Amino acid sequence: MEPIIVVVTGPESSGKSALCESLSNALDCPWVPEYAREFLEDKGPGYDYETLIEIYQGHLKKQESALKNNPEFILFDTDSINYKVWSQRVFARVPDPIEKGLQDEKAHQYLLCYPDLPWEPDRLRENPNDRLDIFFEHQQLIEGLNRPLKIIKGQKEERLKNALAALHQLVPSLFSAD
Repeated sequence: MEPIIVVVTGPESSGKSALCESLSNALDCPWVPEYAREFLEDKGPGYDYETLIEIYQGHLKKQESALKNNPEFILFDTDSINYKVWSQRVFARVPDPIEKGLQDEKAHQYLLCYPDLPWEPDRLRENPNDRLDIFFEHQQLIEGLNRPLKIIKGQKEERLKNALAALHQLVPSLFSAD
């Protein structure tokens, strides 16, 4: 049986990682943190086109490793959608592995985080002023691929509550025992 994969995605500082962790705790399910952040925290914030491809390949390996545990349901903090948007914005082109990855991720369902949380600067974030544009780029791409999508808004507990309600709609089988 294929696992149910829900991707929490969106622009920087939109609460993706915090929401993944909160959902993981609430649903007692595994989640895969954002690999790009781990890589750049370890190696430094600088990167080029080739490094982006290296980061993407590490991202895929991390997700594949988590799937080897045969979870029924798993959360991913980002997927190829984020990498495509990132690559288009920074390099005005998208590497073939990312395009292929988008095609391989047909079963992904999405919680798209709206940038209604305050910007939290750190040395890895690059886009404090265009988060809404990046949000719409994610939305357009997901909708263009005809993948299930729910937009998540709200602060703190409200955001978690809205995400759980969205999951009830996306994946009702998760809650059949409720």
